[in-house]
Amino acid sequence: MKKQNLFFVAAATLVFTSCEKTEIKEVEKIVYAEQAGTLALSFDARYADADFELNKKYPHQLVNSNGTYDLEFEFSRLRYWVSNVKLVDKDNKEHAIPDSYYLVEETNEIAVQHLVGGEKYPATKREEVTIKDIPSGEYKAIKFSIGVDQKYNDNIALTAGELGSLNGMGVSDGWMWFTSYKFLTLAGTIYWAEGTPNSKALSWETGSNELFDGAEKTVELTTPLKIDAQNSGKVLFNVDVKELISATDLPWVNNSIGQNKKDLMIAFRDAFLSKSLTFKEAGSVSVEAD
Repeated sequence: MKKQNLFFVAAATLVFTSCEKTEIKEVEKIVYAEQAGTLALSFDARYADADFELNKKYPHQLVNSNGTYDLEFEFSRLRYWVSNVKLVDKDNKEHAIPDSYYLVEETNEIAVQHLVGGEKYPATKREEVTIKDIPSGEYKAIKFSIGVDQKYNDNIALTAGELGSLNGMGVSDGWMWFTSYKFLTLAGTIYWAEGTPNSKALSWETGSNELFDGAEKTVELTTPLKIDAQNSGKVLFNVDVKELISATDLPWVNNSIGQNKKDLMIAFRDAFLSKSLTFKEAGSVSVEAD
């Protein structure tokens, strides 16, 4: 009888302990949710010192081995994928943000050629993305890539974050038979200030799994960024479109960059990552309680 009683006591203790652990886990989930914060990434498009605008001519003096030339650039589209966001805390631990795929864009209306009925992608301007459920902590750096990793780039029917065959660049900016994503696009018109012919279409694009390697950018913050339920974070970047033109010293000749010009695609990607996209500032903002 004593042994039997001991068995029941042990079983009851086990059940109680199990329930207690379950309750602790549930409490931990609640506490974590309450402590999580948000982070905004803002990408301010510029042309040198001026604000970037579509359908506006910007002067550009081109200097190369052949001489000095006065050109003008008028843009109709700037789009790129920001993906695989990671935050580095003060202890050097990386926190990967799940499903972090965001389309940043400034574009005129685009005809969607592979859909029937004359559908059009509307004129859109989006320079800021907001990431929720950031673990509470202090972060000293941020990492992200420009483009889409192979898993999703090889199958645009898969969805994650803002990816999907009926979203953004999947709809109107896919390669050939819409089997993969364009990572970065710049489109518009180049003009000679003087000369004939006086204009050419500008179409610069990057993509392919191979170009995703090397597409990550690491930004060290000047001071640690505190993020929690009471403090939301914000990181501001400048995107200087004029610096993108430095991808080639022959933009009139290389007015079209795509899959058949790998070296120029790499130069275009690298110009964006190392020259055009620059860190401006970061800070935390107190969140007012409801």
